[in-house]
Amino acid sequence: MSDRFTPESLRLALGHRPFRFYDVTGSTQDQARAWTTDDPQLPSGAVVIAEEQEKGRGRQGRQWISPPETSIMCSVILQPHIVPEQLPRVTMVGAVAVAETIAAILPDDVALKWPNDVLVHGRKICGILAEATWLGNRLNAVILGIGVNVRTDFSGTDLEGVATSIEGELGRAVDRHVILANLLRHVDSWERRIDQPALFDEWRNWLKTLGKHVTVFPQQEAGQPYEGIAEDIDENGALMVRLASGEVRRVLAADVGLREG
Repeated sequence: MSDRFTPESLRLALGHRPFRFYDVTGSTQDQARAWTTDDPQLPSGAVVIAEEQEKGRGRQGRQWISPPETSIMCSVILQPHIVPEQLPRVTMVGAVAVAETIAAILPDDVALKWPNDVLVHGRKICGILAEATWLGNRLNAVILGIGVNVRTDFSGTDLEGVATSIEGELGRAVDRHVILANLLRHVDSWERRIDQPALFDEWRNWLKTLGKHVTVFPQQEAGQPYEGIAEDIDENGALMVRLASGEVRRVLAADVGLREG
């Protein structure tokens, strides 16, 4: 039985939550950004959903491509009461919400990899991208993009060893409507607590990066890769990496590779 998204099926699944749905779109992030401009009074939790994206993106401008009916691709419009320095907490909201949603289906070995990947058995099952929108100097909204692999088949591809999906791990079919509705409820719950220590503590508990030997890949033109031990994170989500020299670097924007063992 197909669980293809339609406006009617999503209305049944999401109740009164405002949403916009596209069979095909360039990027749910861009559609959500335009929606906030069109309707500045849009309530927190409104969501843009697509069955297929042609120009989906991840962190650092990477492209995110997924065939129809294989993933959950959505962008949640949030109105968090935070100062700009706390914007990384929106990524924490998304990461914890996804981890809790997936752990209810796949209880074994769900973890977070700093800063925004959700892993199952060490392979990526979800990516998260938070982008702020501004009205002058005032924070207008934060667009929380979430892409969850539900039944994407990575076998025979370059991603076979590094990516996975819910159905691939579970071995049976699931209904994407149920997963989406549960995910958005978790996002709602954690956004209400975005300024509380509980969010940081829960995010930290899910992280598998701490204590590991890591390679830090700074953003383009920001320096050469370097190695160290991921010692800790601060309250706004920066990773503290201790180099062999003893220097501790605060990492805010970079990719991090883990060395297992």
